[in-house]
Amino acid sequence: MARYYDDNFGWFHVEDEDDLRFYHQMQAENVEKICEGCGRRLMLRPSFAYCNSCVERMEKGYDIA
Repeated sequence: MARYYDDNFGWFHVEDEDDLRFYHQMQAENVEKICEGCGRRLMLRPSFAYCNSCVERMEKGYDIA
C-alpha cells in the first residue's frame, strides 16, 4: 500500500490501480490557488478555498480567518 499527500484531502492510501487512477485524476483537475486560511499557493480543487491543513485546524476549533 502506498501513501500520497494531497493538499485537498490529506493522505491518500492507495491500495490498487483504481485508487491510483482516482488520485491522479484528482491531481489533474486541481488548479493553482492561494489558500484563504494560510495564504500558501497550492494546487486545490476549483471549488475549494482552504487546504486540508487549514480545514483540519478549523475542525478542531481554531479560528484561522
